[in-house]
Amino acid sequence: MNRKRDDSHSGLIKAGDLAAGLARKIDDCLIESEIIRPEDIAYTHSIFLQCFLPLRHHPSNLRRWETGNRLAKLVIRAGELVNPGKPGTFRECAVPAGPKARLLITYINDYAFRHKTLKIPLGESLREAMHRMGVPIGGKNGKELQRELENIAAAEILLGVWMPDGSAHQKKASISEEMSFWLEKDADQRSLWQPEMLLSEQYFRTLCAGSHIAPLHWDAYFGLQHNARAMDIFTFLAYRLRKPLKEPVVLHMTVLHAMFGRDIKLLKHFRPRFLEALEAALKWYPSARVEILNDAIKLYDSPAQIPYRKTGLL
Repeated sequence: MNRKRDDSHSGLIKAGDLAAGLARKIDDCLIESEIIRPEDIAYTHSIFLQCFLPLRHHPSNLRRWETGNRLAKLVIRAGELVNPGKPGTFRECAVPAGPKARLLITYINDYAFRHKTLKIPLGESLREAMHRMGVPIGGKNGKELQRELENIAAAEILLGVWMPDGSAHQKKASISEEMSFWLEKDADQRSLWQPEMLLSEQYFRTLCAGSHIAPLHWDAYFGLQHNARAMDIFTFLAYRLRKPLKEPVVLHMTVLHAMFGRDIKLLKHFRPRFLEALEAALKWYPSARVEILNDAIKLYDSPAQIPYRKTGLL
């Protein structure tokens, strides 16, 4: 069932020549809104819809990545992982980064939440999921998925929160408590590494708490998989607009730069790249009401892409 679009605030609202041109461009290629089926929804940890992984690997973020704002900071540190192909050795990993890391974390979180299990099979089950979602799993793409999976398994997460009363709190956790690899042959006699991840109990408990789990539209996430910035903007909008806004929310370009443009040094270079990624994101969320201002965007109350409800264990 298609939603009837409100042209007064649908998609990007005219605000200057650049915004007007972008609004027309988006209107020309909007994807029709459809009912999102339960099987089209992935459940993930809300922290990854507000604090984002690096857009790509870079010498500045290989070992440590810090993101967030003045009152909440997320630090991810790279770790080491046993090398299954070289007995007696460990491999130094990097901080998870890029689209594949985003897809894998969402897959891991969704599998754990839906199946109520700490044990995540990452062999054929992951291959089947990627194939079903249209993500190529062979060649260079498969190697990238494997690399980011290992980066996620080895990473350590540090969360700092500063409260209005002057107190500060820190939590440290790992997504994975254990990672196992073994070699087996499938029906076609291909030798395959079949990794299995065991989530840490602490991470699993926070993931399954109703206040930390959030729904995400799989098709949109996979549709944006070649544009990590658009993936982040889409997930942020879907999460931020999931409940009614009593008043419009203004986000200045400096704030957006800190959230979505850590790879771009100058603000003047970030703005056009941000608007381009925003255009791609809004193709998958055409009912989001976003106005472009000269130095900010304004979010209006919008139809939730996935209707909000307090989520418990399935």
